[in-house]
Amino acid sequence: MSSPFETHGAHSWQELSTSDPAAAMVFYGPLFGWTFTEKQMEMASYHIIENGGVGVGGIMQAPEPGMPAVWTGYVTVTDVDAVAAKAVELGGELLYGPQDIPEVGRFCWIRDPQGAVIAAISYAMG
Repeated sequence: MSSPFETHGAHSWQELSTSDPAAAMVFYGPLFGWTFTEKQMEMASYHIIENGGVGVGGIMQAPEPGMPAVWTGYVTVTDVDAVAAKAVELGGELLYGPQDIPEVGRFCWIRDPQGAVIAAISYAMG
C-alpha cells in the first residue's frame, strides 16, 4: 500500500491551530490515546500528534491572538504551485503560500468558493 505522504489526493495530515496548545493536548491525548512530540520550528513550538508512534497531525499556537481554534486537513499533491493556481482558476482563494517548510515540504492554504479551508502539501521525501 502506498503512503498518504506520497499519494496525490490522499489526506495526509490534520493540524489544530489554537490559543492554548497545552490544553488541547490535555483533552485530545486521553480522548484518542494520542501522544505528542514537541518540535521547535522557526516561529514557535509545534506538537506532533502521534498515534501508535506514527505522526498523524500537529497542534500549534494560533498565529494571531483571538483567532478561533480550527482543524485544517492537508491533502498530498505532486505540485503545490500548480494546485494553488488551479484553485484560484476554479474560484477559490489562496490564503497562504505556497511556501516551503524546512525539512518538511511545500504547502499552501486554500479557501473554496463555499468558504471551507483546506491545505495542499508536497512532502520533501528522503
